[in-house]
Amino acid sequence: MDRALAIASYKVRFFFGPAFRGRFGGLAYLALVLIFVPTGLASGMAIGTSLAAAGPGEAVNLLSLPLAGILSLALLYSLGAGVTAHPSEFDFFMTAEVRPREYLTADLAFQIVSLFLSGGVATGVAALAMVAALGQPLTATVPLLALLVGYALLVLMVSQVLVVARVRHPKAPVRSLALLLILVSVLPAISMAQPGLPVRFDELPYPSTAFATLAAGVLTGSPVPGTAVGLVLTYVGLVVFLWTLASEAYVFHGIRPTLSAGFGQIDMTSRMDQQRRIIGGMGGLTTRVRLRTDRGGDTGLMARLHLLRIWRDGSILFVLLFGGISVSPVMFGGPETLSTAAVTVTQMLTFLLAILAMNWSYYERENLWLVVTSGATPGSYFRGFLACLAAIGLLVSVAFLALLSAATGARVSVQEAALPLAAPIGAACMAAALLTRVKLRPSSFSPAILGIIFLVAVAGFLAGLAIQGLLGAASFLAGAPEAVQAVLLAAYLVGLAAIGMGGVTRLAAGFRL
Repeated sequence: MDRALAIASYKVRFFFGPAFRGRFGGLAYLALVLIFVPTGLASGMAIGTSLAAAGPGEAVNLLSLPLAGILSLALLYSLGAGVTAHPSEFDFFMTAEVRPREYLTADLAFQIVSLFLSGGVATGVAALAMVAALGQPLTATVPLLALLVGYALLVLMVSQVLVVARVRHPKAPVRSLALLLILVSVLPAISMAQPGLPVRFDELPYPSTAFATLAAGVLTGSPVPGTAVGLVLTYVGLVVFLWTLASEAYVFHGIRPTLSAGFGQIDMTSRMDQQRRIIGGMGGLTTRVRLRTDRGGDTGLMARLHLLRIWRDGSILFVLLFGGISVSPVMFGGPETLSTAAVTVTQMLTFLLAILAMNWSYYERENLWLVVTSGATPGSYFRGFLACLAAIGLLVSVAFLALLSAATGARVSVQEAALPLAAPIGAACMAAALLTRVKLRPSSFSPAILGIIFLVAVAGFLAGLAIQGLLGAASFLAGAPEAVQAVLLAAYLVGLAAIGMGGVTRLAAGFRL
């Protein structure tokens, strides 16, 4: 146990150490953690309000959805690394007298600690908001968080068991089993979205349903069925038994180094290797889309160049993942959650655009020597970059609005659509403008990263809230119908994009590598 504690301590210090050794100490880390507190507060209040209006069965189903998502992510994680390891650990730990069980225990502790050091504050705020929305004493947050920690530990142990099975039995269909488990884990969500299915998967004894039943009892103060307690104990006992057997197997030869950088850092070598694998795996699909340089103007050409780069370098996978995370909650919401869903998807959209902008700074900025040394200014390049980010954000927003209308059966008004439609343009303008002046260093945790995430989000929300206020005033004071509001919204979006293009062009004239 002493060796496991020492290894876990090393992993935590290596991962979080750089975040506290910068110019501002731990302030940048604290700010990055706190920036997601509003999302946690809004999510907790929305879930708590929905639970207050739901019956016992609906409450369990609602709580089981995020738990099923956590299980699916853990199973998906087992298809890749499953175990975190830094290259130095292969030289110092795996060649020493360290048993596999000690190392797996240390890795399990590290994953739990790192998860809650990264998102624990937002999670705690969400739990407090749920408890407060239901009128329960705040002390109910403690057992609720304990259930969440226990569930997270359980799914991480399942992930490690699958990794050990894959290493020890390379010819066995372990990956196929993991994919099957992922499919089975999302069946309750599909059953809720499609009530007409003959089989009610949400009524089957899933782990997520069992833990959700206990959580519903904590939140509502209702008695917990003994069957749910028995199911939880059965699943815990089964997973602990399998993990105990798996942790005795020698697996060091099958572990790959995956922890190449600390919190807030980027290892360019490992990222480039990862991108090479993605490009090689997707080459048959991505190379079918080509860039026609003989069509369109300079700005259109640069926009298509950026879109093609995102398509070919694997960033499209990140876009699809975040787009899915942004729009999937609307499949299970009701008409009363329209405004909350719009705010949530807007924050996810602005975060997506900020990450894409930072990726450009890491990988593509140095290539601009070709543009800078040419006769023309880089204005068209940055205008194309702005158009690329705005197009991606608008695509996700349109998908969100379409799914929202189809899932809830409610008609989305122009005022409700204004925020998710205007925010991507405002966020894209801010991101492109910042990158003409800010240079990010991928090897350190820089406050510039926090600044970009914060300012892009603020610009997106301000752009959306401004047009929402304008449309509200037009409707209240002048009685403007929906058609007039739609024209105002379209004119605002075009004007905002034009102002952004002009501002970015002026800033790009002074761009320096």
